[in-house]
Amino acid sequence: MRIFSLILSIVTFLVTLFFLITDFPVLNSLNGFVYFSLLIILLMICVTGIIINMPVYNRIHNKFKISYSKH
Repeated sequence: MRIFSLILSIVTFLVTLFFLITDFPVLNSLNGFVYFSLLIILLMICVTGIIINMPVYNRIHNKFKISYSKH
């Protein structure tokens, strides 16, 4: 499920970036400013989703794991 969320966040980020570049709104009007603001907010949500769902192999709790060996 975590990999699915990561892939979905990346795809949504790319699609939103595509629409931001190809259909850049006119910022003189209120409608253009609101559309631009919504795209930026969606991009920030996608970046947050990518950071949260990115697999991290060197987590801090794995470094301090105590292993007991039998003597």
